[in-house]
This record gives sequence, C-alpha cells and structure tokens, in this order.
Amino acid sequence: MTAALPVGRLRGGALAHRILRAARPQTGAILRHGAALLALFLFCLSHYLNRSFGRPDFDQIAYHLSYGLDLASDADPVLVRRFVRWCVLAPPAIWGVIVWAERRWGAALAGRWRAALQAWPPALLLAALLYWALQLSLLSHIAAAYGTDYFSANYVPPETIALRVERPKNLVLIYVESLESSYARPALFGKNLLAPLDALGGTSFEAYRQAPGTGWTIAAIVATQCGVPLKRVSVFDGNRQGELLKSFLPNATCLGDLLSAHGYRNVFMAGAAARFAGKEKFLHDHHYDAILGKEDWLREGVRADEMNGWGLYDVALLARARQQVRQLEAAGRPYNLTLLTVDTHEPAGHLSRSCAQRGLREFEGVIECSAQDVAGLVRYMKENGYLAHTNVVILGDHLSRRNPVTDKLPPLAERHIYNAFISEQDLRKNTEQITHFDLLPTILTMSGFEFAGGRLGLGYSAFGRQPQA
Repeated sequence: MTAALPVGRLRGGALAHRILRAARPQTGAILRHGAALLALFLFCLSHYLNRSFGRPDFDQIAYHLSYGLDLASDADPVLVRRFVRWCVLAPPAIWGVIVWAERRWGAALAGRWRAALQAWPPALLLAALLYWALQLSLLSHIAAAYGTDYFSANYVPPETIALRVERPKNLVLIYVESLESSYARPALFGKNLLAPLDALGGTSFEAYRQAPGTGWTIAAIVATQCGVPLKRVSVFDGNRQGELLKSFLPNATCLGDLLSAHGYRNVFMAGAAARFAGKEKFLHDHHYDAILGKEDWLREGVRADEMNGWGLYDVALLARARQQVRQLEAAGRPYNLTLLTVDTHEPAGHLSRSCAQRGLREFEGVIECSAQDVAGLVRYMKENGYLAHTNVVILGDHLSRRNPVTDKLPPLAERHIYNAFISEQDLRKNTEQITHFDLLPTILTMSGFEFAGGRLGLGYSAFGRQPQA
C-alpha cells in the first residue's frame, strides 16, 4: 500500500499536468478573441460617437457612463439603433470574418507570418487604447486633476445678492438645442436661418464662447445656472451624481435657488424626458417647483406617434409654454419659466409636420422652423403686454455637433453660441465676449438684482459697469 501512494500521486500529477497543457491553448484563444473583440468595440464606438455627436470630450463620455442603460429608454431611438448596429453587432461580425479568413488561408502562411497573425489582436488592442487616450486627451485631464484648482481659487459664492428694484422682472429662459450664430450667415446657407429671432431685436453678445466642459446640454444648463462646470461630476470621481445620488451638486447655489429665495416660482418645460442625464434631479434639488417633460406629455395623452425620437416637437412645446405663461401671469407671483427645445438635436434633427406644411425641408428647415416657433412665443408675450414686466433670454445650450450641415460651418475657433436678451429696459453691455459661467450674474443683473463687483460663481455680469478681469 505504501508503494501505491506515490504511484497514485504520480498519476494524479500527470493528469493535472495534461489538463493544464490542454487548458493553455484554450486560455490563449479566449484572451486572443477577447483582446480582438475589445479592440474592435473601441474602434467601432469611436466611429459611432464621431458620426452621431461629432467629437464628444472626456467629461461628457464619463458623465453619461454614469447612467448606463438608463439612457436607452429616454434617448432618441435612432441613436440607440446606431449604437446596437455599430457597437454591439459590428465587432463580433468583423471578428467572425477575420477568423473565417484565418482558417481559410492561414495554413498557407509560413511559420513567421503565422506567429504574427496570432499576435496581432493584443497589438490591435494596444493601438485602440492609445487612440482613445489621444482622442480624449487623457494626459491633459490627468494633469488638470492634479494641477492648480482654478475653480476654488476664483469662485465667488452667489449668496449675497440683493434687489435694486422694488419688484424683479419675471424671466423666460429658453435653451435652444445646439443653436449657434453661424446659422445666421447667408454666405453659408443662402439666407439668414435665424431671421425670425433677429427680428425680435434685443441685445446680443457677438462672442458667446463655449467654455471647456460645457458642450452638452446638462453641462451647459449647470454652467449657465450655477456658474460652475460639471466636468468633475463623472463615474471617475467616486461621487456619482445625477439620478444616482440623493442630491445633485448640493453645495452649489444656482439660479433656481436664488430666485426661489426671492419669491419666484420656477417652472421647467422640455420636449424630451426631463430625467434624461439627471436634469430632473438637478432642477428639483435647486428649487424648481414644476418640472415637465416627455413623461408628462405622455400622461396628458399625447401619442407617441405625435412626437419625435426625443419627445415633443418644438411647435408643441412652445404652444404649451404659452399656456404656462398665461397661468403664471394670472398667479401674480414672480416667475422663471425655463424651456428646452429638441428639434435641432443631432444627428439629423426632427422636422415636424407643422414645419413641413410651411414648406421647410432638410436640416436647414428644422433650424429655421425652430427659430420661427421660439420667436412666435416672444411675439405672443409682447402682444399681450407681458414684456413690460418679463425678460426673455434665448440661448443655444452649446455649439452644434455632428449634423447634416457640419461641413458648411466655419472652423471651431470662429463659431459662437446664439444669444439674445430681450427686455424693455435699457441694457448696457460692458463686453462683447461671454462664456457659460457669465450667464448667472448677467441674467440676475438683467432681472433687477445686484451683488459686489458684478461677480458670481466663476462669471462676471456682462451688463452694467462692472470691471472685467
């Protein structure tokens, strides 16, 4: 018996050795297939993002990763279908063709070439990772994370505002999706696509520049209403925000907070889902009293086939905005009505039946129609005497990204966001250059508030005599 034990051990060890030898090729194949599929996914994802959104930056991608599959239920189905086609189906299909080709012709290759064929998936994965690092400028983001904190050094808490008038003006703040001033150039489009808005008059700043980290909607809303960037809010912070937290930027004092403290009723209306990318959580946590979006329009009985991929067409949203203005005016309380349109969203825009009936076509027609509908709301307010005590601010939320007329647009350095400040009071500009962060103090100055040095958050008021740094 004593002699049988070593033999049993030997046999067991030999069996384990044979199993390990058999497992090594399987493990290698799994790693090889995994590396190739991941590399192909990264390249296909880059193609999808650039084709659908232009070139989104690191902060935007990181922020939206926080929502994962939750985005699919609220986003335009066209974008979801594109993602499935390019990022879910394409990588295994491409890899399947490559594997078939290897098996079909690989045996004919010499040993050196065959070894190279086996080694290329890890090399492809390394190339994909380097490509993404360069495209997202990861080194600059890492350097910024460990560099000087510009924001804390220059941030002015916006808690010390005061009224300089007996009653502040009401506010209608309209964010028009991806609206930039380039669309007003006849040299580019044959006519001024924004002529209906320009006809309203008002005051505009020639150079409303897109600040870093503000190139998507929720980031633009946060920057303009809080005077701070959203760029630190991402899955890489260890502090997940938006719908995933009980509070959204709880330490920031924003436009809704300040107006609510002075008796305003804050109402937000959007064509798309209000919860998309955390907008509802942000607005709720910063004293918006009513937040209305796609979910509410469906509950009201609007049929899905009457909407576009995101939600209500602009013409329908702005018709509801007229009703909301009437109700707010009847209540007699100061109010802030914030609107967010959607028709001009990339990648192709959404042409409503109403726009088509006006003879408008293609993406240029979508832009012109949205401008007509927004201008119609302002004219309605003027005709009813509301502008005597109400200011209107019309803003592009950010520059346009990938859309059918991208190739007609000038270089990025020459493009500016559309803006118009409409008021019956005398507005005196102290600059022609503003960024998203300047909107909070500028809107408050316009509404009748004052604060030391004309500074709030990271911005300066562009109205009045405040010095600019």
